[in-house]
Amino acid sequence: MGRVATLPSAALQLAGYTHGARAFVGPSTVQVDLTDACNQNCVVCWLHAPALSERNRARVKAEASLPWEVFTQLLTDLSAMGTQEIYFAGGGEPLVYKRAWDALAETVRRGFTASLHTNFSLVDDDGIARLLDIGVHHVTVSLWAGTKEAYAATHPGTKPDAFDAVTKRLAALNARKVDRPVTKLYHVLTSENVGDVAAMLALAEDLGCDAVEFAVADLVPGHTDPYGVAPDAAKRVLDLLEPLTDRAVWRTPRVFGLTEVIARLRAIASGRPADSDLVHRVPCFAGWTYARVMADGRVIPCLKAHRVPSGNLHTSRFGDIWKGAKQASFRKATRAVRKEGSFFGKIGNDESAACGCELGCDNLLENQRVAARLGSLTGLERAVLQGARRTPDWFERAVGRTD
Repeated sequence: MGRVATLPSAALQLAGYTHGARAFVGPSTVQVDLTDACNQNCVVCWLHAPALSERNRARVKAEASLPWEVFTQLLTDLSAMGTQEIYFAGGGEPLVYKRAWDALAETVRRGFTASLHTNFSLVDDDGIARLLDIGVHHVTVSLWAGTKEAYAATHPGTKPDAFDAVTKRLAALNARKVDRPVTKLYHVLTSENVGDVAAMLALAEDLGCDAVEFAVADLVPGHTDPYGVAPDAAKRVLDLLEPLTDRAVWRTPRVFGLTEVIARLRAIASGRPADSDLVHRVPCFAGWTYARVMADGRVIPCLKAHRVPSGNLHTSRFGDIWKGAKQASFRKATRAVRKEGSFFGKIGNDESAACGCELGCDNLLENQRVAARLGSLTGLERAVLQGARRTPDWFERAVGRTD
């Protein structure tokens, strides 16, 4: 694939959605799992949770990592396709990867936005200097606690001083930075830390972070479900978070995704799946805006679509996977507003769920943004995009796309 000559990527993604299966540009964001290896065992981690040790034994033992040459070829392909952001996260801790700092530096050098989701426990003083020197754009610290006690409960086996070390170094990073990285504390709420929310909010401010975000644990039935947030606990958290909706928009730390986490907690408080009130309000655009590359090379079309991979980088280039039949099938099946049908049972970690998206959609915020963009189009703009549906080959040539 070559570069787009005329229409911006955002418009071309909407054109792809209008068509229904084809993509006229690459994804905006690609999550890259550099490795499955991790130095921690968080209680509801989909891979390393102690309760999943037997279930995931083979995968954990394999400690898959993306070969360097596969990673750099991926960057080359994504650059040609117009991708803007590389988001380093995954089943493991990105900084365990042998060439993690090289990967961050190469990503920034090639002009991508580099975002790092990390437990931050491996960042020392030299690591702080590297983050600043490289110019990493965003650092999300997955902390899950506002106190030592909650940290110990959600990170079994960690050293007693780990919480202090992480928070001290994050404060140092915030004190030294000028404009980047934008820092965010990320907390997955479980039965072990749900009473710590007030401390989590205070900690983000004390450390000088730009934002704080709350998610609700997505559980694996029969294994990590004892760690779910109970309805009564969800109501107590709502008492803390709902008043923040009146907080000034310029106030830092920003509570990122506040409206969404409130909706999720309200659903849990009434005994329903966390995202049952959210995912059916907007279409799913993930097949056009996002992809995840897993440490074993699998390319999956949304963050939790590991059971329906579109291909593997060990056997195919990303561009071919992106244009391939499996990716097209995902787009056709998931573009609806109402998430109904057998395909949605293949999303997520609960193989018995009729709609895995309802248990927690990590692509929700981007879907909302794209839906708002689609809703703002003029009649003329919508008519132009209809050309993508009626005559896709002509449309692709007209907008300057070359293969």
